[in-house]
Amino acid sequence: MIRKTSYSFYFWLLIGLSTTLIWLGLFFSFDPLYLGLEALWQTCHSGWRYLIESPPLTRQMIIPLVVLTILIRTGWSLVRQIRATQRMAHLFLPLHAEPPARVQALLAPHQLGPKDIIFLNTRAVHAFCLGFWRPRMWLTAGLVDLLADDELAAVLAHEMRHLRQRDPLRRLIGRALQSAFFFLPVIKSLAEATELQQEIDADRHAITHLGDDLPLLCALQKLLKHGHTPAFSAVAAFTLFNPTEARLKTLIYPPAPVNWPKLATSGLINLAILLALSTTIYTNCTQLAATPSEVGACIVDTLQNSSSSLPLNYYW
Repeated sequence: MIRKTSYSFYFWLLIGLSTTLIWLGLFFSFDPLYLGLEALWQTCHSGWRYLIESPPLTRQMIIPLVVLTILIRTGWSLVRQIRATQRMAHLFLPLHAEPPARVQALLAPHQLGPKDIIFLNTRAVHAFCLGFWRPRMWLTAGLVDLLADDELAAVLAHEMRHLRQRDPLRRLIGRALQSAFFFLPVIKSLAEATELQQEIDADRHAITHLGDDLPLLCALQKLLKHGHTPAFSAVAAFTLFNPTEARLKTLIYPPAPVNWPKLATSGLINLAILLALSTTIYTNCTQLAATPSEVGACIVDTLQNSSSSLPLNYYW
């Protein structure tokens, strides 16, 4: 029995939560960054004495530093994954060959042509979807020789689902956000749930396409007996047809009951982290806020001293 939960729910929840946290961080970072730039400006004009008399902000800079860390880790993860995926494609492209007639015949019901599949002339047993803007299905000769027609049709239908949904691109984004929000367990859980549900959704599509779950199960069983151990880079963003324990449990066994203690523990950890960040933001806002009387006194003092201070501080 396969769960009916759509992975799009987890993916868009991941995107929505991450985007909201980033925008909130940027919003509450404006005032501390402004004061930090002002302190830098005063240091340039008054020298290091200003830093000794008025030390730079400490707690106020926590939120900007967290946001900066998130943005840096997001960009670094994206670059790292894209480069690893490109290296993987360049590694396999020399093995590119014309797909056999048997494979082309099985692709016809999916309205896919030879340009949508890259057939690799190697005895390794692999099938995966690779590519971000125009994903393609990669298939090895070893897998084609190992599987029967109905089993191969199940694998092709599985990978075709990944291709149509652009799952490698979704996986790229999910892993980048997981790396960026390393301190927040809920983001990691959503990213992992998205990847698992992608595979379950592709399995469901293959079963629906063939009208039977036996070919898919037989294909997974043959891969397990064959010793299917992928040696690909874990950094590359692609969808590999890999028989994992979670997938097999989902296909064979009924849905497991919800682990409420684990869910409650994870919720409390996330709540504590968000509460700590919220407390920091609230403290910063109360420290940065000035009463109207303080603002008025500052303006009056500035106007009274402007005529004497400007000629002394500025040289044209």
